[in-house]
Amino acid sequence: MERAADPESPPAYVLKPYVEFFGPRATPAVRAIFEGAWLRLADGVAVQWAAAYGRRPGHRILDLLRSLAAIVLRPRSVTTVIPERVAGATLTLSLLGACRDRGLGVFLIGSPKYNSITHTARYLEGALPGLRIVGTAPGRADPAGDPALLAELRRCRPDLILVGVGFPAQERLMARLSPQLGHGVLIGEGGSFDFREMGGGIRRAPGPLRRLGLEWLWRLVREPRRLGRQLAIPRFVAAVQREARHRDQTSPK
Repeated sequence: MERAADPESPPAYVLKPYVEFFGPRATPAVRAIFEGAWLRLADGVAVQWAAAYGRRPGHRILDLLRSLAAIVLRPRSVTTVIPERVAGATLTLSLLGACRDRGLGVFLIGSPKYNSITHTARYLEGALPGLRIVGTAPGRADPAGDPALLAELRRCRPDLILVGVGFPAQERLMARLSPQLGHGVLIGEGGSFDFREMGGGIRRAPGPLRRLGLEWLWRLVREPRRLGRQLAIPRFVAAVQREARHRDQTSPK
């Protein structure tokens, strides 16, 4: 927040390392975007689990199964390295409250499923009286729209820019925009604008499920079409296991 509040600070972008960052779609170009981020925030329990599992001794299949079961049975076991996950909508609402309190300008980029981004802006202004949303733009993955978007951002000079276009389009967009702006912190929102708390139509998982890191399961049950994306999780788990076993075999005894 301090960087966004300082008008002399250079632009930067913040992303969340979704498990897809480590799968087949993680091309060298995508990984370069990942490495170029100012901040990288864990938005899922899978990343927390991987960090904790990699530090544990022993990486047999039985060890793997035990550690996965512990996500539900002993959820604190996955917080030893990354103590807290930063859920998108929860973080965003907290940031918007801080922007309102400090009089910072906010710009929204996205195309929510159930309404327009201008509706999202009106909803947030109503939910947080005094919040300054200085502009909005529909989410576009096509770089052809960058010049017009850049012109609007330069005109509005927002301090915080929320980009909800989805992985990896929003990461690519933030990486393209950031060097061409004079100021502003860009944050990848994924599907945050679709949640009811942000004026959308999707109900978030109950608090206990979110605290257990099972929001992904809640959304999968309610939106079965997300199964294709959720298949990235077992691929991610398998990749973590392979890397851990390789490290065990090659590390000095």
